[in-house]
Amino acid sequence: MSVNRNHARNAVDAVITWVDGYDEAHRKKLADYLRQHGMARPETAASTRYNQHDEITYCVRSILKFAPWIRNIYIVTDGQKPPVIDDLHSTPGADKIKLVDHQHIFRGYESYLPTFNSLTIASMLWRIEELADRFICFCDDFSIIRPVSPDDFFRGNKTVLRGQWKTHYEQYWYRKWVNALGKYRFWPARPSVPNDHRHVQENAARMVGYDRRLFYVPHVPFPLKKETLARYFEENPEYLTDNIAHPFRSREQFEIITLAHHLEIIQKQAIIDNHYFEVTVNPAHHPFAKITKKLSLAARNDCVKFVCVQSIDEATPETRTYLLNWLDERIKA
Repeated sequence: MSVNRNHARNAVDAVITWVDGYDEAHRKKLADYLRQHGMARPETAASTRYNQHDEITYCVRSILKFAPWIRNIYIVTDGQKPPVIDDLHSTPGADKIKLVDHQHIFRGYESYLPTFNSLTIASMLWRIEELADRFICFCDDFSIIRPVSPDDFFRGNKTVLRGQWKTHYEQYWYRKWVNALGKYRFWPARPSVPNDHRHVQENAARMVGYDRRLFYVPHVPFPLKKETLARYFEENPEYLTDNIAHPFRSREQFEIITLAHHLEIIQKQAIIDNHYFEVTVNPAHHPFAKITKKLSLAARNDCVKFVCVQSIDEATPETRTYLLNWLDERIKA
């Protein structure tokens, strides 16, 4: 009995969020929502946020291959089923894969559905029933490319964080200067503001008192503790409902990953360790030469444990083939 309790206490689960933007049912749900609310499609709901090119297959296979100690792999979707579930049927580890619907994580909050917002969805992942207290959150475009151990994410009761301390965007003197001059009509420059990804992380840091700096999180698998989030939202339920009230991404929201990491830092339950790191490529912004250079680094540097391949749908056919072949060689082989 004690062995089973220890196993449950030490268990680590993986949670992956996924959507298939090519699915006609999803497209119709989004179009119907916009029409019913008299809305034009916002930039934050651009098709590239929902389109997929089987990235989740690499994500799941990489977990099974390089992190076999993961107990369960929960895939959170809106009434969809990724092909990887059938592809891996009856293979070793297939029983670890569990499909979770938005209706489940939003139980008691169904009025906030449907949602097309990854920030909103991420805010509810800790509510998966039977989820291990220690879990690792993956976007579907994350993959592990080398063996990892539980200690790479959790050490004892502490969470291992990857990232760096940064000053809040508006705290830099030259940005204050630009924004101040922007108030005058003779100054043509627009106010200097952080990108959305940075902004929602800064929002999270401010919520817990980090008004001048934040621990900035890159595109890596994120270790989280369910108890930390459950306790915080039990004490501050309005923050949860405010965050999930947005069906599309908004700069008014906060990034729950960043919130959780700062809570662990405050409670002295965090270890910052950047020995292992990630490489991110995005063909929508990176030229082919830069992509090959970055992935060449990932291939030869043993400290690169993770890759994030974004916006494959916006890649040229040549780049897409290169990216998928690169992932095949390291994960499917």
